[in-house]
Amino acid sequence: MSKTAKNSADTAKTAQNLAQNLAKNLARNSRIPISTCLADIKPKIDYPLIWEYTIFVPLDRDEKELIASTLGICEHKLTASNKNAKYKSFKLNLLVRSENERLEIFAKLKAACAFVL
Repeated sequence: MSKTAKNSADTAKTAQNLAQNLAKNLARNSRIPISTCLADIKPKIDYPLIWEYTIFVPLDRDEKELIASTLGICEHKLTASNKNAKYKSFKLNLLVRSENERLEIFAKLKAACAFVL
């Protein structure tokens, strides 16, 4: 093994050991399990705001018709994002007035599209 390769391997092993030790120390010193700490934090979102969804639509579906039939008439911006052998993706930006409305829109899109982010 070359000297450079040995140094890289040693550095990677040291970094891995440090990460493992840090995780052990945090778990030992924390009253709340690490796995649940971040899951319980809810971000503060100020409404109304423009929310961006990424939607994936099968190639044979018309995205404009899909949005109209799913959300009805609403002001939005639809931007082509990517395309592969099965799907085309779009960025959908629209005004949401509350968390409930944002989640309701997500649920409607999820039912109509192949994938929603």
